[in-house]
Amino acid sequence: MEDVRITFRADAGMAFTFGDTEDGGLGFRYSDDFREARGATLRNVDGLTGTKAIWGKRAKWVDYSTTRDGRRLGVALLDYPSNPRYPTYWHARGYGLNAANPFGVRDFTKDKTQDGRLTIPAGATLRFRYRIAAHEGGDPETFWKEFAGAK
Repeated sequence: MEDVRITFRADAGMAFTFGDTEDGGLGFRYSDDFREARGATLRNVDGLTGTKAIWGKRAKWVDYSTTRDGRRLGVALLDYPSNPRYPTYWHARGYGLNAANPFGVRDFTKDKTQDGRLTIPAGATLRFRYRIAAHEGGDPETFWKEFAGAK
């Protein structure tokens, strides 16, 4: 397991704004073994499976699992409770792309009245935490509970 901490600072004397787009956040492109069309399973904390069910949904984690050489392998990406817009939206695609994205509100909700821009005021910081849990058939919810309790 690896923890990722991201800090953005608006320290150039002006505010900084992230735009509303589905192509933002922390994301990974997995190997072809993790493609849904090749038998991989994509699921989220709510038990939804498949890219059509989990793309654009909010969840505290999303897991991609597959079988390789007779072993069940997975990679879960976990969102931290203090992150902005927790639980985050997911840009989860069957071709092996998994991204936690708090910015794509309009795209994910398909509501043109929504504005997912996020602005860091001048002199302020914005922090995110995520955990990447590579596992052999492990339980992403157990990983998330351990992560959420971490200081």
